[in-house]
Amino acid sequence: MSNNLFPPLRLEHWKETRDTLHKYAQMLGAIREKLSKPQPHWWHISLRVSERGLTTTPILKDKDSLICSFEIILDLNNHKLIIEPNYREQKQIVLTGQSLCALCDETCSLLKDIGVNLTLDDDKFTDGSPCKYDSMAVSDYWKALKEIDRILNKFRSELVGEKSPVQLWPHHFDMSMSWFSGRLVPGKDPDDADSSEEQLMFGFSTGDTTIPDAYFYTLAYPLPEELTGIQMPQGSYWNNEGFQGGVLMYENLLSEDNPEETLLNYFRTVQSIGAELMK
Repeated sequence: MSNNLFPPLRLEHWKETRDTLHKYAQMLGAIREKLSKPQPHWWHISLRVSERGLTTTPILKDKDSLICSFEIILDLNNHKLIIEPNYREQKQIVLTGQSLCALCDETCSLLKDIGVNLTLDDDKFTDGSPCKYDSMAVSDYWKALKEIDRILNKFRSELVGEKSPVQLWPHHFDMSMSWFSGRLVPGKDPDDADSSEEQLMFGFSTGDTTIPDAYFYTLAYPLPEELTGIQMPQGSYWNNEGFQGGVLMYENLLSEDNPEETLLNYFRTVQSIGAELMK
């Protein structure tokens, strides 16, 4: 049984396609990183959910430019890679499961056409093996991702204090946001935001070697010892295999009458207790 918000996403049914999207997202993240000024917490390499799919958000044509910019979008609705400059015509590549190397070469060529000279010299972008691209599986993922992004942003809007954007991380292909307590971690360099800022993280993974199916997670840095023993909301549990954090399986939402409230309750409960422990 499933509801209208969340289609089935059993990883065994679309893993090869998921891995293809992961590779394509890594390419977009690498382009964004190479052409963007560094931001705290590596926010300059992450992607965002837009109305069409995953986007780099606008990137300046030149780092010193204040006018000309372009955006690269993995259009998961129409199955295209779109390069959208604000100063030239749009460029498109149809996604068919082409190898990462082929997509990278064509993308860099189209970027050159709009005046952006870029070379991705990382060995992982030389993979010439064909990829699997099941458009129906991508559409299901896109349907779920839009809802999860909306719910995460709703949860984010409820929180007081500093918080990150809701963003997709190309290296792990998970989507998350962070809430910061405002406290510094003792013994860490206060100028190193990545290691010195106490935080709670809330996210979604399509599955990995630790949990081989889609799940929602909650993490804390550093981890308050008392958090590991809390009463988790119904349907979720505390995970100690591979990582320590709360887990709610995506599949649990499929039979829920109100999956949005189930997910929000999971995030709210952990955040409320975690924030209290971080005072």
